[in-house]
Amino acid sequence: MEVEGFSVRITPGKCPLPRFSLTVEARAPRPLKGVIEALAFSFPPSKVTYSREQRAVTLRTMNRLIALYEDGLVTFCATNLDDAKRVLAEIRKLIDRARMEVLSTGPPSAEELERWCRLSVLELYRYLPKTNCGECGEATCLAFAARVLSGERKLSDCKPLCGEYASLLRTFREAYGDRVLKALGAPTAP
Repeated sequence: MEVEGFSVRITPGKCPLPRFSLTVEARAPRPLKGVIEALAFSFPPSKVTYSREQRAVTLRTMNRLIALYEDGLVTFCATNLDDAKRVLAEIRKLIDRARMEVLSTGPPSAEELERWCRLSVLELYRYLPKTNCGECGEATCLAFAARVLSGERKLSDCKPLCGEYASLLRTFREAYGDRVLKALGAPTAP
């Protein structure tokens, strides 16, 4: 079967979660070399796992796990055929955006990816003002760091970080690079 440009094979009953009744294996029309790496930066570190050994990225999105492999294989579980088609349409959009990103800035390096996937709440907290001012809507800077890494907040939501503490963003940039700053929603040109 062909869906959204993917060659698709659907197998009933193989998913480990009872709410899903289908396993979907789809093959992208082109390999995803460089694209899976860029996809890793499309999601907060808490919702993505990159494996250099497997040449794959696993995304926690759309209330499921979705694995994408460098050779173009995409796997996930679905509740029914319509659900599978909807998910494949979203995956297609994600892949297209990641391809555009790779064309404009190049693929992320392995080092960037490893830093991204290992970025912890405490590590990000090191680069925050630690004023606990609450201007971001969070009670503490530590809570803010957790919300940034979950994708619920952006670094640009921290007013002090965008102003008098902008030097912390420069230090973060030196340690993690522009791609990580962009992925975390940092203000432009700190």
